[in-house]
Amino acid sequence: MADDNAKLACTRDELDKASYLTRKICFKKQPVSAIIFAFEGSVYAYVNHCMHMHRPLNCEQDAIFDETGLYLRCSMHGFIFDPKTGECQSPVCLGQRLQSLRLKEIDGVLYFAEKHLTLID
Repeated sequence: MADDNAKLACTRDELDKASYLTRKICFKKQPVSAIIFAFEGSVYAYVNHCMHMHRPLNCEQDAIFDETGLYLRCSMHGFIFDPKTGECQSPVCLGQRLQSLRLKEIDGVLYFAEKHLTLID
């Protein structure tokens, strides 16, 4: 791959078979997990970290979407986020955003395209 900043996230086929995927990453020198999902035909990735209590969105349940499928949801306290922007829709953190991670798709393979991201095995 020509771009040294691109790191393998998953294949589109893997993502199509799951409601979401997580990957262990180091972002800006901090070990965290990333969530990767498809929503309305596009793919998105965020640092899996709710700004309210600093917990992964899927910390209490193996799910990242609310019951409507329209919003990302932190399973600890129910805070919801716009899946396209990561913006919190809940009053306590209204307007704050999940940290987005750029993805690049090449021939059915998704790569993280972030300078300050490394993969953790």
